[in-house]
Amino acid sequence: MKIWQEKNPESFTPPGHFGGLKVTNIVPFGDRELSVQISRAPVGAGGEMHHHETWSQVFYILDGELTFDTGKERFTLRKGEAVLFEPNDPHFTLNEGKQDSVSLVITVKHEI
Repeated sequence: MKIWQEKNPESFTPPGHFGGLKVTNIVPFGDRELSVQISRAPVGAGGEMHHHETWSQVFYILDGELTFDTGKERFTLRKGEAVLFEPNDPHFTLNEGKQDSVSLVITVKHEI
């Protein structure tokens, strides 16, 4: 068992993200196979089209809304909705809403 109780975890902008989007590690990868993050995207912020070769990611919208584009379809999720991207699934994110978007992002590493 491991408990995380960091009072002020550091936030950062991941590579390929823009507009003031910040991610905070709640449960960092470290030597584990998963991470849990909070992603905060101001209006107009997001992430460029990308994919992860060995990660699955779940985005669960805690507040606001977030638009996703896979190159084949585009959809907007709102508070209480979620999406799963499997390894190699391309995705682009953009907050096109009227308020900040807050998402819980759970990432799981897969063996190749």
